[in-house]
Amino acid sequence: MKKVNYFIFTLLYAALTLLAYNIIFFQKLSAVTSVPMSIGVSVCLFALLLIAENLLFWRHTTKLVIYFFLFANAIALYFMNTYHISIDKIMLLNVLETDLEEVADLLNIRFISYLIIGGMLPALLVHKLPLTYPSMKQRLLFILGCLGIILVLILPNTKETASFLREHKRLKYDLIPANYIGAVISAHRILNLRSAPLQKIGEDAHLVPYWQNNKNNLFVIIIGETARAANFSLYGYERQTDKELLPYSQDLYVYQKATSCGTATAVSLPCIFAPEGRSDFSVRKANNRENLLDILQKSGYDVLWRENNSGCKGICKRIKTEVLSKNYENPDEILLQNFTTLLKPQNQVIVLHQQGSHGPAYFRRYPKEFGLYQPYCTKKDFGKCSQAEIINAYDNSIAYTAHIIAQTIKQLETLTDKYNVALLYVSDHGESLGENGIYLHSAPYALAPAEQTHIPFMLWIPQTTIEALKINREHLKNSLNLPVSHDNVFHTVLGLAGIQTSLYTPEYDLLSSSQN
Repeated sequence: MKKVNYFIFTLLYAALTLLAYNIIFFQKLSAVTSVPMSIGVSVCLFALLLIAENLLFWRHTTKLVIYFFLFANAIALYFMNTYHISIDKIMLLNVLETDLEEVADLLNIRFISYLIIGGMLPALLVHKLPLTYPSMKQRLLFILGCLGIILVLILPNTKETASFLREHKRLKYDLIPANYIGAVISAHRILNLRSAPLQKIGEDAHLVPYWQNNKNNLFVIIIGETARAANFSLYGYERQTDKELLPYSQDLYVYQKATSCGTATAVSLPCIFAPEGRSDFSVRKANNRENLLDILQKSGYDVLWRENNSGCKGICKRIKTEVLSKNYENPDEILLQNFTTLLKPQNQVIVLHQQGSHGPAYFRRYPKEFGLYQPYCTKKDFGKCSQAEIINAYDNSIAYTAHIIAQTIKQLETLTDKYNVALLYVSDHGESLGENGIYLHSAPYALAPAEQTHIPFMLWIPQTTIEALKINREHLKNSLNLPVSHDNVFHTVLGLAGIQTSLYTPEYDLLSSSQN
């Protein structure tokens, strides 16, 4: 076969990358800017790709590099096109901390077709092409020419360019391969910090029992998974998905305007237990730092983490932990298995980490008898189900979550003669179910729809605990329409537990203004 000119090949490959893998990017670009600006951006991106290729494509590396990017591009396009998501460091962290069962839920025939058409076929074509390679001087001149084109376009329009980059910087999360390359670099920095020395916090924490009896405290924290407020009837949903909670409504305090710290478990879970709020939270810092559970433990509480999800993201690594199942093999009711045998004659906090409503296989998150809404999607590939079927499957998982909360409360009710009991339920983040064509979660927070950030957040505190802890019930009821978030969990739990520390901020304690 006749050898192909190297520069012609790089032009064709750059065109393939832009035209075949960046349809979503160009759709969004054309929607937010003028035609001349879109053309200018396209030409600059084309020139930048050519520069990158000439820095990466060498005689012994060209085809290996291309194979990698072809398959990576195909995978990125599959997730972006199928679930209408953007790719950033948080999305990648969520993927890296996902177990094999979660990965399997996302793989299907459509995914394989993307790999074949977008990865394997062009890779086979490239494999067969014999290439000529330029001299270093020719390569340098080509790079300088590309830089010249970029400068010619940008320098006369610096004001417009700066405005575009400032106002539409989120477009970078839709640009393949820049989005996943940037995500890999950022995620690598975050993960590298996990080997750093542990940073201790709350060293001044100490227990100050303020309750009006001799009972120990028993607090249960249920961390929901992918539950959005919009699908709970307690938040106005037309379906009675949480009817099992109705018998406990007198002592159930439901915060209507609750928001999450992130749109992915990798961010939200550590943020829930962190001392700072979302605006100052960093996964990098949280990876090698103590958290709320450590403070509870060092203050004398017995702390237990029961796991039925894909892991605690490092939150429980210094806490007694029970992993009750792997690969989502057991429904969440296993979290209540032998519950009474867990109890100690001391102050105790038990965290139950659900698999909840983790998608796309919502139908696997609940026993068949909870298939209340029919027909529901029984496929991992959303493309094979209608939106109504997907919502039915999701609503069934919410009904099962309500069942788990209700069963936990039922257990706690039997213990009020021995403990001051209370329960906090909060979801890590929400979920998109096809609104505006978007599914699942992990959207960049600034772009995330409300469905991914508006979460259920509720407290169950029986009258016996209200009296013992001197909580002003009327003030508590009046606070339910105030904006709250994951920022409140750290301080509310510390206040409820009677722990004093300089990290505690009363303004974020949902009960501090409710105490007499």
